Amino acid sequence: MSLTGPLFLGAVGVTTVVAFLAVVAFWPSLAGRGPGRVLGRAALLLTVNVLVLLTAATLLNAQFLFYADWTDLRGAFAGAPATTVLSRGGAAAQAASVAVPGESAQAPKLPPTLPTGSSLGSGVISYTVRGPASGMVGKIVVKLPPGYTAQANASTRYPVIEAFQGYPGSPTTWTNTMNLGGVISGQVAAHGMRQALIVGPQVEMPAGADTECVNGTGGNPQLETWLARDVPDWVAKNFRVATDRGSWATIGLSAGGWCAAMITMLHPEQYSAAIVMGGYFRPTFGPFYQPYPPGSALADRYDLVALAKRARIPVAIWLETSHADAVSYSSSTAFLKASRAPTAVDAIVLRDAGHRLAVWQGLLPAAMTWLGGNIPGFSPLP
Repeated sequence: MSLTGPLFLGAVGVTTVVAFLAVVAFWPSLAGRGPGRVLGRAALLLTVNVLVLLTAATLLNAQFLFYADWTDLRGAFAGAPATTVLSRGGAAAQAASVAVPGESAQAPKLPPTLPTGSSLGSGVISYTVRGPASGMVGKIVVKLPPGYTAQANASTRYPVIEAFQGYPGSPTTWTNTMNLGGVISGQVAAHGMRQALIVGPQVEMPAGADTECVNGTGGNPQLETWLARDVPDWVAKNFRVATDRGSWATIGLSAGGWCAAMITMLHPEQYSAAIVMGGYFRPTFGPFYQPYPPGSALADRYDLVALAKRARIPVAIWLETSHADAVSYSSSTAFLKASRAPTAVDAIVLRDAGHRLAVWQGLLPAAMTWLGGNIPGFSPLP
């Protein structure tokens, strides 16, 4: 019986309904103040409430695949799932170091002070930014690396990780829930990478929309332009960051993993690498948002599997997927098969793992180790 199949879901639902009917039938016979009757009523209510919660949990799990199957559920409590490591397209370091026409040749002057924003604590600052290229106004969350404001580091330029949350989500997902800054600091202490500026831009514009980070037609938002042009330009003008492509990378989970892959593949002059956790390589829109017609030029543009087959893009991709993750597995394996040099792909393929934060949190240190070991701008300082 599958954990996410209709048979199990139906059995849980029927059991809940039967338990509710049992409460209705036996409640009059348990009336009274005796200890046995009070305990009986409490047991009936507790059983029904537990079953209602179980029904809700199984329905949510079937929709979002937090636990893909019984093996995944058992493994979440018993240990890590079986893992396969794959590499396609050559060396990641070589792909990330290739010069791409159009990348910044000269760094801007050092900004004198930080732009005004709302402090969220622990070096995290929130800004409201108007993007001149996209015409959009959105929120950008910035996590400053430790020591950024120290006088001793006044001339230090930092690499940048542009981080994308899943849907629904918040720009603070990577700075708060995923603790990306803490993981980076741990890798820095272990001489695995250097400190980096973390940038979390808003992607749900309009609020609540599953935009998939793409540009739309007919007046729909220009999310790709906002994320790949406006956000990097604003960061470079306001923070002490390196501007060469070898110092810019993206990271994302679930829908944010798609955003990270798409932004990097379509803008290799700006980004050299992407970390894709449980993501996919073709956009998947919800039922209430369709930014462009199927079969249009934009639909072709956002098919990264087809792009990997026809174009040679010098970027490095680290991806995680699982045989049991129906959200990411199909397009991820298709992308792996299509990739060829100079696109370099290093993949972690889990056997039984669902689509959930705990899986990605456990893999984040390994992803940062890969970033520091392969991407020049993130390599540890001597």
